[in-house]
Amino acid sequence: MNHAPALKIATQLAARAIGGIDAAAAVTRVGRARISEYQNRNSATTAPVDVAIVLDEFAQEPFILQAMAHGLGYHLTPVQLGHGDVAEIMEDVADKANDTVKTTIRVLADGIVTVEEAHKLGHELTKLCRVVDHAMKIVRGLEKAGASK
Repeated sequence: MNHAPALKIATQLAARAIGGIDAAAAVTRVGRARISEYQNRNSATTAPVDVAIVLDEFAQEPFILQAMAHGLGYHLTPVQLGHGDVAEIMEDVADKANDTVKTTIRVLADGIVTVEEAHKLGHELTKLCRVVDHAMKIVRGLEKAGASK
């Protein structure tokens, strides 16, 4: 499958977030012409990983790296979402959701779900529900209070 179009769009988004092609070229090891080529849908060339990392870093969003991960069947999850109750609980939700997805993929890998596998999946789903329920309580409390933490 050709993932180049998604990478081209992601590179455009990153360059735009930085301030355009010239700004993107100023922060990377490549020049304006290369940045333009990485965005051009008529070119097969895409940004190398080191350039993609720098572009995403300056864009303050993983546009290109997310497209790369998606092309390989993965999804990026932030290591840390920030500080405070909401950030911590949402980080917990992301971690538990990730654990649940990993368990689901392992369970479904052979196309047969055994009783033991169903039990493991049920356990992961229960943990995820518990964390999501806790997150909802925090969010609802903030809504009622009209304050942010």
